[in-house]
This record gives sequence, structure tokens and C-alpha cells, in this order.
Amino acid sequence: MLRGKLSYSEFLKSEEKIATNILVNRLNILEAENILSKKVSPENKSKFIYSLTEKGIDLLPIVIEIMDWGAKYNENSPRRELGKQIQKNKSKVVSEYLEKLKVEFG
Repeated sequence: MLRGKLSYSEFLKSEEKIATNILVNRLNILEAENILSKKVSPENKSKFIYSLTEKGIDLLPIVIEIMDWGAKYNENSPRRELGKQIQKNKSKVVSEYLEKLKVEFG
């Protein structure tokens, strides 16, 4: 969601190449745990849009820490540039993402 993906089909096309059954299971768990909410898309009534709840947004600092760790230890990380930004000024990155998420979901 930090990369702007909001629907099942967008998640499925992500570079992570997650299997369909695992994606459905994870989305269902995140929804059951009140980290995501699912609503019918206003543009396409047969499509669902996922959004972060307040509980999900509160996880952002933890996600940033994991991204920082991944960029530090994985030289092939596709998020290497973001990792550099995090290492340079972590609180700024967290603040910018929090602001973006609160505007989008909040």
C-alpha cells in the first residue's frame, strides 16, 4: 500500500509474485485483525479496494524499521534507495509516509 497498490489485482501484479491463495489468505487475516478494511470500488462494483485502518497506519514505524534492516543487509534490495533515505533521516521518512497515509486513508 505504500507503493499505491489498493486492489487484489494490483497486489497480485506486484514484484513479490505472491501466490493467489497466499494473497487471499493474508488479505483476509489483515482484515480480520483490523489492519485493513475492504470496500467496494466506486468505479467498479465487482472490485474491492483495500485501505489501512488507524491500526494499520500505526504499524508504519515498524515497517520502516524492517525496510531499513532489509536495505542494510540485502545489497540487491529493490528498496535500496529508500533504505539510504531511512538511514539518513528515519524520522523524516516516517513522518512523510504517515502524512501520505493519513491523507489517503484518514
